[in-house]
Amino acid sequence: MNLLRDIDVKILFFINKRLHNKYLHQFFRLYTEFGGVIFYSLLIIFLFLTNKNIGISLLINIFISQFIVHGLKFVIHRPRPYVTYEEIINRKASKDINAFPSAHTASSLMAALTLGEFFPEWRIPLIIGAALVAFSRIYLGYHYPSDVLGSMGITILSFLAIQLFNIS
Repeated sequence: MNLLRDIDVKILFFINKRLHNKYLHQFFRLYTEFGGVIFYSLLIIFLFLTNKNIGISLLINIFISQFIVHGLKFVIHRPRPYVTYEEIINRKASKDINAFPSAHTASSLMAALTLGEFFPEWRIPLIIGAALVAFSRIYLGYHYPSDVLGSMGITILSFLAIQLFNIS
């Protein structure tokens, strides 16, 4: 277990410190919000007004993924990297002190998977966009790589279950 934790921290430090520069930092500060609640609230409202089925589907799918993710955060209580390691480069603290799993990663990946079902030609760009949100969370020091990978796994399993049981 210590080996996995050490690898997790080494990857975090490489991404957060070695790749760090002021231009990337500004880019990822903005880009990470594509995984945030405000962006998805506005997107769902827009989709609901333009195509009710897509809006409802996205709302249900993101709600399910966020319910699971925040439930796990409540149970696991893993502190964010910038709380544990003072040397992490982070200029804005999060309101949520728990790191595992990443809610931004879950919402952006669930949106990519859901919207990719409706717009197959956009599936790959949407998934790449979600992966950038996930990377931004590590780069900005909000999450360990395992938080993001765990969130991706949870989201994919949730999406498959939603599809299997035809929930949305």
